[in-house]
Amino acid sequence: MSNKAISPGKIRKSPYEIIEPYIFLIPALLIFIVFYYYPFGRTVYLSTWVTDALGQPKKFVGFDNYAIRLFGKDAFWASIGSTMKFVVVVALGGLIIGMITSLLTYNRYPGSGFCAAVYAMPVAIASAAASMAFRMIFHPTGGLLNNLLGTQINWLGGEYQFGSVAAVTIWLQSGINFIFISAGLKSVPHDLYESCAIDGANYWQRLWHITLPAISPTLFFQIIINIINAFQSFSQVKLLTNESPNASTNLIVYAIWHDAFRAQRFETAAARSVVLFVIILVITLIQFSFEKRSVNY
Repeated sequence: MSNKAISPGKIRKSPYEIIEPYIFLIPALLIFIVFYYYPFGRTVYLSTWVTDALGQPKKFVGFDNYAIRLFGKDAFWASIGSTMKFVVVVALGGLIIGMITSLLTYNRYPGSGFCAAVYAMPVAIASAAASMAFRMIFHPTGGLLNNLLGTQINWLGGEYQFGSVAAVTIWLQSGINFIFISAGLKSVPHDLYESCAIDGANYWQRLWHITLPAISPTLFFQIIINIINAFQSFSQVKLLTNESPNASTNLIVYAIWHDAFRAQRFETAAARSVVLFVIILVITLIQFSFEKRSVNY
């Protein structure tokens, strides 16, 4: 009787063993199909129709919703411009605040744990609740900010509206930036800092040449998340402006909500959603194209 070992490559799998991995994927695939793929496909479909007040397609118009009702309107391009400006300010602002707070709590000192909890607190606060709280803080007559400054500025109107909404959004994003950047700082080898100290490097030189390159993967990840979250900002605009944003805060997500649930123009809301998806996709692809040149692993 032969004692030859059976080659693993010659072992035939039963039909169940072949399909078994895919069985475990079915629940996840169903969730993605129901909550992601179908809604996206439905949105693309509706963007090529004229709909009634209930959102049901009535007349196929192809790309007219894009060419005429969006790209042909100055208000649409003004909204895109305001959104881009808002995204740049919020994404960079959240990253910088998260970086500063992470560096402030990097070394242990009395009260550093409490400070870390305060810096991370925005993660646990819903944007709607934070917006209502800041709406009272920014009140033109009885608000905390005006009482401290001795002024009566309408922070949520006119030229101050953009800065107020952006500041609240930056604060909301600073918490998640603080958590991830703090974790990244803890992974930097202390030997590198000791070597730089021996060579006479000061704090800013160590920060620029050691810390930032070492945590560049974390910063790269955070800037992508910040940009996506900034594009999706809605509660702050709706609640802080009391549904009356000016041109500087009429962000694309708010315009989508207004078209769909205030003007019952579901077709233009769907078209705006597709445009938003394409913009985020293009920006993300551009960021990944610069990854190898700007990120150190």
